[in-house]
Amino acid sequence: MVNTATSDRKATADEVRAHAQALRGLAARSGLEAPRLRDDGTLVVRSSEPGYRVVLEFAGLAAAEVGAYVHVITDDAPAARATGPL
Repeated sequence: MVNTATSDRKATADEVRAHAQALRGLAARSGLEAPRLRDDGTLVVRSSEPGYRVVLEFAGLAAAEVGAYVHVITDDAPAARATGPL
């Protein structure tokens, strides 16, 4: 797993969008569905797994792909209103 902490610089929406195809593939391989992107660069995903283990593992993979911390939340969180598809 990548050593990324929430204190690392957070990726912008443009940075995340630039890696959209790779991130969609990583999400699918992680068992996550419907990746969407908020204006602040946060990725919103759907997970059928209980807890956040899969989401945290995906966030590490996403950070390695993008080169900055990628904040990932599930779509059952109140802050999950996304602006559009990834």
